[in-house]
Amino acid sequence: MTDRIKVSRVIHTIHATTEIARCRALYQDALGGLVFAENYFPAEDRDAALLYVTNHMVEPMAPRTPDDLTKPFARMAARIGQAFHSFELKVADGKAASQAFRDAGAVTASDYGFFFFVKPEGTGGVLLEVCEVPMPNDPYDRRGWGPQVGQGHASGVLRLDHIACVVADLDKALHFFTQLCDGEVIEDARSECPQPGRRALIQLGDTRVAFIQPDDAEAGALGAFLGKVQNGIYALVWQVEDEEKASVHFTGKCSLRVTAEGCISSGFAIEPEDFLGARHEFISGAI
Repeated sequence: MTDRIKVSRVIHTIHATTEIARCRALYQDALGGLVFAENYFPAEDRDAALLYVTNHMVEPMAPRTPDDLTKPFARMAARIGQAFHSFELKVADGKAASQAFRDAGAVTASDYGFFFFVKPEGTGGVLLEVCEVPMPNDPYDRRGWGPQVGQGHASGVLRLDHIACVVADLDKALHFFTQLCDGEVIEDARSECPQPGRRALIQLGDTRVAFIQPDDAEAGALGAFLGKVQNGIYALVWQVEDEEKASVHFTGKCSLRVTAEGCISSGFAIEPEDFLGARHEFISGAI
C-alpha cells in the first residue's frame, strides 16, 4: 500500500448560506462564535466569514450573486440550499494529495493551486476540501490558543465532540479516510440513534468524525437526509456544560426551537430550519 496522506488537522466546516450576515450573527449569539476574518473571493464571487466556536472553525459562506450559475459555489448553493457544505483537511503537500486521490479514482474539482475539493463520489458521500496553506491570521497558530479561549459563553459550549456524516457507503468512506488518508478507527459498531444502522468513529488529525449508514436508506430521518441533494455532513455535535442551561439559552434569548427528533447523539439539537439549514447537536461534557 502506498503511503497514506497525513492529515494534521481538520481546518473548518463550511456552512453554505444565502444570508451571510444573519448566519454569522447566529454563530456569535447562539454559540459564542468568535469572528477573526471576513473575505470576498472573486474567483467564486462569494463572501465568507471565519469564526471559531471554541476549538472548531466554521466558515459561513454565501454567493454574492446567487443567480450567476457560472460560478461553482453559486451552483453548489443552488443544489444543496442552506446546509453544511464540506469540511477541510490540512495536508503538507496539496499537489501530492490531489494526485494520490485521483490515482485512487476520486475526482477533484475547483483546484486553485492552494486548495481543492474532492467530490463525494470518491469519499463515500462527503464533499471534502483539502488545503496545504495556513489560514491567514488563524488564531489556531497563536501561542496559548485552545478551546478554553471561547468557553464561558451563555450557551456553555465547551468543544466540538465530532463531525457527524451520514453516508450510503460507509466502507468506501472508511477506505478513503483511513487507507488513502491516515485516519484511525476508534469504534465501528451498531447504532440505534436515531434509527438502526452502523456507525464508525475515526480520528482524523485533531478531530473525530463519525460516519453513519442506516440499515434502511429510504426510511427515517437519515433516509430523508440521504434522499435529498446534500454533501454528507449531517451535524456538528458539541459538548456543553449543561444541556438544560444550553436549551434555555437557545429557546429564550436566541428564540430558537430545539428538538430531539432526528438526533444522531443522545442529546438535542437546534431545529435546523432555525439555524439556516445546519444541524447543531449538544451533549453533556466536562471541562
